[in-house]
Amino acid sequence: MAASIELNTGAPRERAEVTIDPSGVVELVLGTMSAGQGHETSFAQVISEWLGVEPERVRLITGDTDRVQAGGGSSSARSMRLGSWVIAKAADTIVERGRRIAGAMLEAAEADIEFAHGHFVVKGTDRSIGLFDVAAGAFTDGIPAELRGPLTGISDETMPIPSYAYTSAVCEVEVDPETGLVEVARYASVDDCGRAVNPMLIHGQSHGGIAQGISQALWEACVYDPRSGQLLSGSLMDYAMPRADLLPAFDTEISEVPSTTNPLGMRGGSEGGITPGLAAVANAIVDASSASSTSSCRLRPSASGTPSAPPPAARARGPCEGNAEAEAVVEAA
Repeated sequence: MAASIELNTGAPRERAEVTIDPSGVVELVLGTMSAGQGHETSFAQVISEWLGVEPERVRLITGDTDRVQAGGGSSSARSMRLGSWVIAKAADTIVERGRRIAGAMLEAAEADIEFAHGHFVVKGTDRSIGLFDVAAGAFTDGIPAELRGPLTGISDETMPIPSYAYTSAVCEVEVDPETGLVEVARYASVDDCGRAVNPMLIHGQSHGGIAQGISQALWEACVYDPRSGQLLSGSLMDYAMPRADLLPAFDTEISEVPSTTNPLGMRGGSEGGITPGLAAVANAIVDASSASSTSSCRLRPSASGTPSAPPPAARARGPCEGNAEAEAVVEAA
């Protein structure tokens, strides 16, 4: 077993600019960029929740230095944690200005206009106007001059206060007592991400993180020639990478306890796949080896300093010689 607590901070500033295009598109310009986490899906879901539009109407723009004025990337689990907050605040700005424009278009007092499900409605009546119609109306002469122009909301915020993500993992391994070959039989992990906007994306990222953690513990290593200092594992022909046939099916679950230090209750998600992974594998190997007194392949400390990382094949000795994967080694206690 292993458990982790992550302090999520990263660059504290994030900026979102949301524009309602009368053609039926919601344009979102955001500073954080995706590295494969599915931002196009999850951020569209946030817009959909706040503005009541279909997610497929959202067009995400990132990485364009002509458009993006500020942002801090996707490190330290900050994308949804900070991105969703500034998106929500920008959307709130759009709704407030939209209420004033809708009041002028419907000839009703601003206080009598409410917003729900993508429409501005006059309270107590069946009179309403859609969000995109309000965006189009903002360019007409019947609207007060101070309200004319693109229906846009901008939020540029700094959040230095961290949130804390929790993960607990359980790993079961089988160690061959003759060769020391380590096989991961089962792996289960539970992440507390605060609020899960898209559980499928979180599970997928957790699976990738677990694979990384297991691989770092068992197979991956930067190997150098001790005499020349030449890197011997400089290509994927020599550097061990995790493969699907080396890994079991993972059992992952999500716990949602809203963070008290984030305005939307968000914590970091998915990094918990890798954070306790190395320790969970190492602890499982220690448990398995301590239960066996007949192993002829002695477990020994790692030269790399990574728990249970295999030494270079050139240094293999004894019954494990010639099979680097079979050389199970653990960090000395």
